[in-house]
Amino acid sequence: MSTLELKNIALHDGAEDVMYDISATMSSGINLLVGPTLSGKTTLMRLIAGLVKPSSGSIALDGADISNVAVKDRSVAFVYQQFINYPSLTVFENIASPLKVDKVKHSKEEIAARVEEMAKLLGLSPFLKRKPSELSGGQQQRVAIARALARKSDIVLLDEPLANLDYKLREQLRAELQSIFSEENAIVIYSTAEPSEALDFATNSFVMSEGRIIQAGKALDIYKQPVNVAAAKAMADPPINLLPSSYSNQRAIFANKEFQLERPEIIGKEISNFTLGIQPGKITLQPTGSNSIEFSAEVQLAEVTGSSTFVHVKFETGQEIVIEVEGTETFELDQRLKGYFNPDDLYGFDVNTGKSIFFPKGSVN
Repeated sequence: MSTLELKNIALHDGAEDVMYDISATMSSGINLLVGPTLSGKTTLMRLIAGLVKPSSGSIALDGADISNVAVKDRSVAFVYQQFINYPSLTVFENIASPLKVDKVKHSKEEIAARVEEMAKLLGLSPFLKRKPSELSGGQQQRVAIARALARKSDIVLLDEPLANLDYKLREQLRAELQSIFSEENAIVIYSTAEPSEALDFATNSFVMSEGRIIQAGKALDIYKQPVNVAAAKAMADPPINLLPSSYSNQRAIFANKEFQLERPEIIGKEISNFTLGIQPGKITLQPTGSNSIEFSAEVQLAEVTGSSTFVHVKFETGQEIVIEVEGTETFELDQRLKGYFNPDDLYGFDVNTGKSIFFPKGSVN
């Protein structure tokens, strides 16, 4: 098993800090970089590829420092969000192109065999004589991935490779990529701004925010126990609801609703305010048990996604939350509805630092 180790990587652009003291270890298989746009995912990939040199720190592959190794000498393949294929070349020629310029000389027979292997793996065998313009978007992205894999690089960088594809195609390719890379020995670094993608891959994940890795671990573990608000936001789809709350005598406030909140993490502590968080799917339109807390709010918007409906509601305080309702339902604008939540499903965050204070009950190992 191969290992890529980043030690105290920092990047400065003049007086501006771009990346801050990043340390991480990534192994063979899929490693996810998760975070919103501009969190630093692409910049970190460019550092690993050698396209940008770190201001400080080191990058080591299997113990060998590659920080100062030129791009052309690094065993790295890069697939961008905006997939790039050579328009004048056939699919066969596109996939073969990195083998033809490889430092290791390959015979025509070896190149043909490897191209056919990659084409079969990615479902491109019927299209080898076509030009990229004759393919669908999904097929063109498959060509870009096949080309990246053809040379058997030690590191494969996939920068939001499915972001420009439609939902159904993204799901299909995501499943195929997991199968493909389970058979490869490469260190695959896959970036995404989609929490659902991270949870679907269910593999080693590194959450990025503002040029930092703020949490690492299994995607589901991070979802259950984010270290702070930024990690909770990065791993929540739809976005986590956040509401400022006051706390006194084991009583807290959810918008304008006061309720009993008994958590050992805060009992006896000098905490009078925090931010409450709750996932939209944990709020219901019917009570789910004796612990359910009822509230009332007005409908502002209802988004139907097909499998669920996202209901945006507003409290008298002016605060807004989103409720995820299973299935398709119709709601009238300004309709007043009753909602319910269980205090056991709440997260608590420090209002000043954003650090987590408590997690939903049952999520703690």
